[in-house]
Amino acid sequence: MPSSEPLDIFIVEDELIITESLKRILKNLGHNCAGSARSVLRAENAIQKGSFDLVLLDINLNGNNEGIGLGQLCHKQNQPFLYISSYSDYETVIAAKKTKPGGYLNKPFTPRDLMIGIEMATINRSAENYEQLEKAVRHLDLSEREMDVLKCVKNRLSNTEISNNLSISTNTVKYHLKNLYSKLDVVSRADFLKKIELMTQKN
Repeated sequence: MPSSEPLDIFIVEDELIITESLKRILKNLGHNCAGSARSVLRAENAIQKGSFDLVLLDINLNGNNEGIGLGQLCHKQNQPFLYISSYSDYETVIAAKKTKPGGYLNKPFTPRDLMIGIEMATINRSAENYEQLEKAVRHLDLSEREMDVLKCVKNRLSNTEISNNLSISTNTVKYHLKNLYSKLDVVSRADFLKKIELMTQKN
């Protein structure tokens, strides 16, 4: 039962058996395991340096609720994440809720539970990110098509992928990109992405 869109997902889980099980489920769902961490330190480094579509985050790391702190880091980094935990007591849920996760999945869970959790977490985050993006570039007076191309570039799509996604020619894509570069005062796609990231963080 593959999901609609393949995602790069990072796993933070201190139980190796569960990590391997998650990897198998993700593969069956059509997603890519972008790495895993069993310790808080390694997870912190990965979250700070990486850019994942989603982080699956165990709350009860090393017998403590250290996953909550990692959730706070994810939120600060604007990194989408989904809690997985065998604990559902009121105090833990309230503490987790304050970090604004994409969802909370109780162990044990089925592949279908994980699929739905991932879909909901990424749908909610995508909608929130697009809202932030539209707010950040409102002053640039972009056309509807320029906004479509902007969203595709932010999702790291190539010119050919943008062309196929929007049903326009690659020359038309290049034309809109040229206009976007001019309006944002950048000369490369890398600078373009950096500027968009900064603009959305400010909002």
